[in-house]
Amino acid sequence: MKTEGVWYLGERKIELRVIEIPDPGPDDVVVEMEACGICTWDVLSFLGRFGRYQTYPFIAGHEGVGRVLKAGGRVSSLKIGQRVAMHELPVGTPGGAQMARHALRPERQTAAIPEGPIPVHHWIVEPAACIVNGIIHAGIQPGDRVAVIGAGYMGLLFVQGLRRSLLGALAAFDVDAKRLALARELGADETVSLRDGGVPQDRLGSFDVVIETAAVAESLTTAMAVARPGGIIENFAWHHHEHTFDLEDWHVNGWRILNIQPGMNPHFGDLYPRTVALMANGTISQAKLVTHVGPVEKAAEVFSAAADRSGCYMKGVITF
Repeated sequence: MKTEGVWYLGERKIELRVIEIPDPGPDDVVVEMEACGICTWDVLSFLGRFGRYQTYPFIAGHEGVGRVLKAGGRVSSLKIGQRVAMHELPVGTPGGAQMARHALRPERQTAAIPEGPIPVHHWIVEPAACIVNGIIHAGIQPGDRVAVIGAGYMGLLFVQGLRRSLLGALAAFDVDAKRLALARELGADETVSLRDGGVPQDRLGSFDVVIETAAVAESLTTAMAVARPGGIIENFAWHHHEHTFDLEDWHVNGWRILNIQPGMNPHFGDLYPRTVALMANGTISQAKLVTHVGPVEKAAEVFSAAADRSGCYMKGVITF
């Protein structure tokens, strides 16, 4: 069937183009998309900086939500009209792109979303599943002091998930006073401003687990500064730069350094139903985090806001 999707053409160039997706096989569903979140790598693609990984032009998107339009004969757990979130597929997979009006998925690579009052643009499941993955693999023990470095979109998702864990204390670090205020509202026990540079003396080496979400060199430095000897540092953010640090510090302090992203967990897809349940019961909410929403016809405006961080941008969603 023919549909339309957003193609990345190069630096700040996108275009809505007609594409062809396969008809569903017996175990597949065609999903009519309702919304798709803009991820960090979508922003990189928009800026023309993704050529290292994918030849331009290409169509992508992996944070999609929609309703089942067609279903194969062996599909048993989903019904026509049911809202679902879909697993990510490699770029170029026929029907795999979610920044499109329609997508194709095997039944096993979907997760049903319950009906209810949560608006569709707050049902962006994939990034929430990423923080569930991050919490599962962080090695947090009951009573641990945990620090989240960066109170942006992913950091604030972490704050919400961690607030329901058996922590001794949860602290959020950032340079932005408004985001720190939101971190307190969403469950952080304490917040630490880094606006004036440097970590306060009383926070140095004081956290059992440190989760770094800000993706800048300074946040890595902060993470190592606040982790206690023998503690855990989780590098969650996707950094796009080289970084130099003293490995002697790693050895002397005995830190466990974790690189956590979906690809390190072969069962990442299993987290979608669990994440949907956490979003449905209010443990994780995007109501205060999604700042920019626009129809696909105006996608360039939302992408530009994401790239420029304008209008207090935190998270953008394209609707269909």
